[in-house]
Amino acid sequence: MSLDGRFLYYLANELNQDLQNGRIQKIYQLTKTDFLFLIRANSKNLQLTISLSTSISRIHLTNYHTDKPDNPSGFCMLLRKYVEGGIVLSVSTLSSDRIVNLHLQNINEMGETKTYNLYMEMMGRYANLIVCDEENKIIDAFKHISPFEDQERTILKGITYHAPEDGKINPFDAQMASNYLTSLDDYTYQDLIAHFTGFSPLLSKHLISQAKIDRTSLLISYQKMMEEKVHPTLFIKNNIRKFYYFDVFPEGEKLTFKSLSLLLDEYYSETSKMERMKQVSKNIYQLAKREFEKNKNKLEKLTKELDVATNSEIIRIKGDLIIQNMNQIARGDLNLTTFDYENNQEISIELDRLLTPIQNANMYYKKYKKNKTAVSFIQEQILLTKKQITYFDLLISQIENAQMNDLDEIHEELAKLGFLRTKIKKQKIKKPNYDTYQDKDNVIIYVGKNNIQNEYLTHKIAKSNEWWFHTKDNHGSHVIVSKSGELSETTIRTAALLAAYFSKARMSSSVPVDYTLVKFVKKIPGEMGSLVQYTNHKTIYIDPDSGVFNQIKVIKNQSGK
Repeated sequence: MSLDGRFLYYLANELNQDLQNGRIQKIYQLTKTDFLFLIRANSKNLQLTISLSTSISRIHLTNYHTDKPDNPSGFCMLLRKYVEGGIVLSVSTLSSDRIVNLHLQNINEMGETKTYNLYMEMMGRYANLIVCDEENKIIDAFKHISPFEDQERTILKGITYHAPEDGKINPFDAQMASNYLTSLDDYTYQDLIAHFTGFSPLLSKHLISQAKIDRTSLLISYQKMMEEKVHPTLFIKNNIRKFYYFDVFPEGEKLTFKSLSLLLDEYYSETSKMERMKQVSKNIYQLAKREFEKNKNKLEKLTKELDVATNSEIIRIKGDLIIQNMNQIARGDLNLTTFDYENNQEISIELDRLLTPIQNANMYYKKYKKNKTAVSFIQEQILLTKKQITYFDLLISQIENAQMNDLDEIHEELAKLGFLRTKIKKQKIKKPNYDTYQDKDNVIIYVGKNNIQNEYLTHKIAKSNEWWFHTKDNHGSHVIVSKSGELSETTIRTAALLAAYFSKARMSSSVPVDYTLVKFVKKIPGEMGSLVQYTNHKTIYIDPDSGVFNQIKVIKNQSGK
């Protein structure tokens, strides 16, 4: 792990210089685990990002602007209560470990000036954010640890906060470090990790390697490391990226940065985007899958109810037979056995002994009328349920091929339809994102990857004499070829490959793709999503292949035409 105790020590010093005496103006919760603090310090507006993700927990200043959703959790509301509006007195690390302390001053509800400690522990799956009062008693924490969880520490409201103790050597304790390092005859990097607080495999391997290269003792290598100045470095090799607060890397491509925050901002920008995409994708996928399964079960139930309601003629016959045999029924009879000439069989009819024969007949007629009315209602419900099944099946395939912008639009669509409780803010109408490609014949091809994009491309952007491609009998993208007249074989195959690749049939072979002029494509009234009907089409069979992207020029997330 590059973000070890040594790195965080220098990062905290850097944050202390940037944030000291700054005011925390606003706190946002970006995702379930990510928070953004807007801080005004040194006449600058700064953004401090804090992530409690188990895989990429971190703290640093960021220059990237992200959407700031207004759906805070209870813990975010607590941060706003105790931390928002406060002054940053200092930023430091505890015991040279992976714990950063923001020491704050704020005014409480009684108008009294109080100090608070905000501890961020970056311990992998134990990543936590803990708010403490001036006596270091825990006000609340992002994650609670009860005394029954077999942990060395308890993190609960009212408990005094104590940093975890590992019994290791503090790197700044020169005497203990010297005693240990000079006592070693043989050593591995695991020995250094096991005995020094905040040492990562990256740093430990560097110390041992440097001692061998310089032909010096491990102690001298250690002392040299403690005197190293901050030189934020990003190392890139074979698409693998590593970073540290100074250059510990072999020869290769390296980028240096003016600050550790800039280094982390660069390193985590893509990673955090992918992490957020994974989280959003998972949430939306689970919703779509749940609704899909729920509607499938509902359809099965409705089908059974329709069968019962449709086969209600026997109820009318029973009412008729009671009327026809009134002279054989005495008040108090429990049933009537007679012959049903319509079905050519003997039938037994249950009677309510408290009712007269005519009242019993009316009871059956009333039930028959109710069932006839139910048939129409159930049929409407079945039609609606089938639309929902088709819609969510389509949505599931779209989510599997979606990027972050696509997921945001799907999220917005679900919110508008009432499947998500997210508050929809009034904002300027944005043009949907969609992908734009250029084939070898320099023909522009547009690909929509969700309902919003598909509808926009087909019904707003595309001209009537341009070409529309879509997989036959499979959910997928609407592909628009921005060219009138006849298409070359190259363009037809490229558009068909894109349609097949961005469809539910991506993993199949010989996928049929229909194509026709846009003027022959019509939206189906009343259907959810971007379902259409089309005529005058031709069909090409093609094997989906990601190699299509080697044959085209890609322009990502193009908006407008």
